[in-house]
Amino acid sequence: MPIPGLELVAGAAVGYLVRKVRRVGSRADGEVDRVLDEGMDALHDLVSGVVGDDPAVNRLLEQAGDGEVTERTTRRATDAIADTAEEHPDFADELAGLVDRLQRHEAGLVQHGDGGVAAGRDVRAETGGVVVGGDVSGGVTTGPHPPQPEPREG
Repeated sequence: MPIPGLELVAGAAVGYLVRKVRRVGSRADGEVDRVLDEGMDALHDLVSGVVGDDPAVNRLLEQAGDGEVTERTTRRATDAIADTAEEHPDFADELAGLVDRLQRHEAGLVQHGDGGVAAGRDVRAETGGVVVGGDVSGGVTTGPHPPQPEPREG
C-alpha cells in the first residue's frame, strides 16, 4: 500500500541531493550554511546507504555534478527512492525526518528543546503569544499588525 506523501518526500530528497553535489566545490561559510551542508550530507549518506547502487540515483548524482539533470533522471531517481521507502519503513521515516529538518531550516525555523522553536525570519502569532528572549534585531510590533502598503502600479 502506498504511503501518502512519499512521492513528495522522495522528490524533495532528490532536490537536496542535486544541491549537495553542486555545493561540494563551494562549501558554504557561516552557521546557516554549515547546518544546511550537514543536513544534505546526512541525506546523501542515508540514501546512498539504503538505495545503494541504483542506476537512476547514480545517474542523478553524475548529471548534477555535470551541471544539468534531465527531467527523466529526476523522475527515475524519485521513483527509486520512493520505491525503497515503501519497502523499508525505517528508511521512509528517517528520510522524511531529514527532509523536514532541511525544509524547516530553510524556512528559518530551528527546533530548540521540547516544543521550542527559534525563528530566523519573521514571526507572527495569530493566536496565543510569542515570547522573545536573547538578541533581537529589527522591529518588534505588539497589538494589531501595522497596515501593509498598497502595491505600487507602474
